[in-house]
Amino acid sequence: MSGSAPPSAAPPEVRSPANPITSSSVEVVLSRATSIFGALTGLQTLPALLTQFPVMDTAVGLTVIVVVFGCLFLAGLAAFFRQWTSGTFAMFAVVYLLTLVLWPVIVPGALPGGDAAWIYYLCNVGTSFAAVAARDRWWLAVGYVVLTPTVLGYLRTLPQGGGATPGQALLDGVYCFFLGAVMLVVAVSLRIAARAVDAAQAQALASYAEAVRHNATEAERTRVDALVHDSVLTTFLSAARARTPQTMALAARMARNAMGHLTAAQSSFPVPAADVPVDVLVGRIRLAVAELPVPFDVSLRDLGTHSVPDAAAEALVSAATQAMVNSVNHAGAEPDIRRSVRILGLPEGVSVVVEDSGRGFDTQAIPVERLGVRTSILKRMTDAGGTACITSRPGEGTRVELTWTAGGTASGDPSLLDAARWES
Repeated sequence: MSGSAPPSAAPPEVRSPANPITSSSVEVVLSRATSIFGALTGLQTLPALLTQFPVMDTAVGLTVIVVVFGCLFLAGLAAFFRQWTSGTFAMFAVVYLLTLVLWPVIVPGALPGGDAAWIYYLCNVGTSFAAVAARDRWWLAVGYVVLTPTVLGYLRTLPQGGGATPGQALLDGVYCFFLGAVMLVVAVSLRIAARAVDAAQAQALASYAEAVRHNATEAERTRVDALVHDSVLTTFLSAARARTPQTMALAARMARNAMGHLTAAQSSFPVPAADVPVDVLVGRIRLAVAELPVPFDVSLRDLGTHSVPDAAAEALVSAATQAMVNSVNHAGAEPDIRRSVRILGLPEGVSVVVEDSGRGFDTQAIPVERLGVRTSILKRMTDAGGTACITSRPGEGTRVELTWTAGGTASGDPSLLDAARWES
């Protein structure tokens, strides 16, 4: 276990999210909108098909009708149930193009009345389905959008296609080409925008993961700093100042506790933290008071029966213990110095006040490298979502107020200067 942060790692690789929500949603919208368009166009094709049914009343003609409308129906089902969408859409596009190419064989004679073949009205359905089925292989859709209207324009000039003039056939082909191109542009644009949104989502998730990692590293560093100070440095300082049997006994107990804390920190594993009842919190503080060589008056008020999170309870106990140890080591040894611990139950939290009438100190004159107040009290309470207020002046004693409430956050920068409040 080390208090230093690990070496800075390279930024995480930004990968596509496992579930690209935006791209998936766009594909669903495109497939369902196109299938609805195909169904409506298929219904509009029925009058022309019924008119031309006599020339289609052959085995090949009936087979073509069943295959074309069957593929259209399967594509609609696939879009509705979001299964095999690309495959069924591509199947209809291929079947439609083959039907156009083989139309002179399928229909042996001229159409009655010189009308356009009913298959002509499904051209935009074929190009739209190709645009949806192609997905990232957009060049295939481009080739389909160019080839299909070209074949259709040629077919319109044949007797089986309606016997249109070259000018009319050209207009029909250009019309189908433009509608297919518009559908393709819309599909490609939506997919590009969706991929950009998904990439931004992946970048945001990667940045968040990196921020969480840095925050966890900083939290661990702060925890280790506080542990080292509370358990090791404070023990050394107490042992160095031990001149009486009481202070020597305190140093010995602190040394035993320090070794226990370091052993527990080295071998512990994260476990789900449970809430701590207020009476248990009070028991922990009383136990800490009992281990000190000088007496502290402990008073309780309005404790209630509620609980506080384990992290908050640990912060309150550790910060209060550090405040009491600081009082023992720095407030003086005069017999008339009064020391007290007051625990007050709040509607949704707890307040612990450690106070003495000793020497006091200038809160703005403590060096930055001294961790007892800055890390073990102020930063610890801030990390737990609470507040720590230190009030002291030379010769006027010291008052440390620790407060945690549900939903509360520590305000301000957790530095000694901002956290200390002066009382007149």
